[in-house]
Amino acid sequence: MNKTPLNVRMMEFFFGNTRNKLTSMVLAIVVWAYAFGNTGHEEIREAVIRLEPSSNQEQIIVRQKISDSRLMGQPGDAFSGNIRMTLSGPRNVLARYSEESPQIIGTLFVERSGLIQLRSGDAFDLPAGLTIQSVDPSSIEVEVDALVRVQREVRPIIKGQPATGYQITSDNVKAVPKTVTLVGPKTVLEGDQVNVLSREIDVSGLSDSKTVESVELLITGDDSGLVKFDPPNAASSGQVEITLSQNLKEATAEVSVRYVVEEGVPLEINGDQSVNVTVRGIEEDILQWKENVEEGRFYLLVRAIDTNGTSLNPSADQVFWVDGSLPARISRETMKFDKIILYSAKKIDQNREEQDR
Repeated sequence: MNKTPLNVRMMEFFFGNTRNKLTSMVLAIVVWAYAFGNTGHEEIREAVIRLEPSSNQEQIIVRQKISDSRLMGQPGDAFSGNIRMTLSGPRNVLARYSEESPQIIGTLFVERSGLIQLRSGDAFDLPAGLTIQSVDPSSIEVEVDALVRVQREVRPIIKGQPATGYQITSDNVKAVPKTVTLVGPKTVLEGDQVNVLSREIDVSGLSDSKTVESVELLITGDDSGLVKFDPPNAASSGQVEITLSQNLKEATAEVSVRYVVEEGVPLEINGDQSVNVTVRGIEEDILQWKENVEEGRFYLLVRAIDTNGTSLNPSADQVFWVDGSLPARISRETMKFDKIILYSAKKIDQNREEQDR
């Protein structure tokens, strides 16, 4: 019987065992890595959930409040959409998901008003193997309302005062178009608390009618912030037309009448010595005119001619006044007399005048 030499047996002992040990070690590492990567693990992630109505009919979520939370708010607080959730699954799947999805955003469709549990995995598209263990806040209270469209009249807003002598009334300011369409929750729009105003338009010193283009419109009375313009560009596509009207006052005063004749033509004149005059103008000019009348600076001058003793009503160009005594902004066209001025004139007999002397 052949015997293996001692030296050969020694080499097989040392080198053969080394191969076996290395093989066992490699297998152990592979098994450990596989087991470590697939062992259940948990990770806390920040995420955002957007709530949307699921009905085919037009609806809108008008209120969402936290019902139960440990860290992300108090019951009754408005739900912002931010949550903190605990994910569970294989370590390698969690690591890959964290790398591929640094920001987690999900959408949860809501059918009706009521309590909503956020732990449902329907909101997020999670890879196979991952599950949601917990969510904070865990539940929220949601109110769903019908979405409606209404017409609202645009109310132009102006500030300042126009130029002296002009005024702007509500009838002088007009929005184009007159109405706009708003879309929002039925409970908000069914009353009349929501209105549409233009931004303030400054009319200080304005003396001509004008049209303001691309006026910004503002929605007021909507505390929910859910009412919008339909279409959205209606918020800046309106116009406001401003028409000025004169703000004139009237005043009447008794004004003396004086007669003037050509030089060298002596006339005996009989006629009206005063007449009531009514003028129209801005308040400042009216006050100045009345002062001129009272102080004798304004009076009527009639250019008299020989009427051979018959009564005559002078024409407009024969009645005038001293320059500057009538404020420039009061025109002849705005002046009225309460009666026709009448006078008669005839030449004075020179021989009789000498005899009288």
